[in-house]
Amino acid sequence: MISLNSEVQEKVLDEYVTRKVLLHQDSMMLVEFTFKKGGIGQPHSHEEHEQVGYIAEGVFEVTVGDQTKTLSRGDSYYAAKNEVHGVVALEDGIIIDAFTPIRKDFL
Repeated sequence: MISLNSEVQEKVLDEYVTRKVLLHQDSMMLVEFTFKKGGIGQPHSHEEHEQVGYIAEGVFEVTVGDQTKTLSRGDSYYAAKNEVHGVVALEDGIIIDAFTPIRKDFL
């Protein structure tokens, strides 16, 4: 399977954040979140999903569990099932998240 970003439908989540589901199959999903400075991924957790995030552009304050760090291009994070995590965009940026299993609520 091949996905062209330019052909993927973007969903506006709020005035600061958009989401694109780039690819998904039975057990894995790749999602692009685009943030404007000040955008927030509210702290939350997933009962069923593991998540790996990669900072493709920008600078973010990322919290996973009891750890908070400033991450920038090339940095990454992992949130286990039931682990509280969230982000704040310190400048415009893009985060690429992989989920397993897929987030059916995103489809």
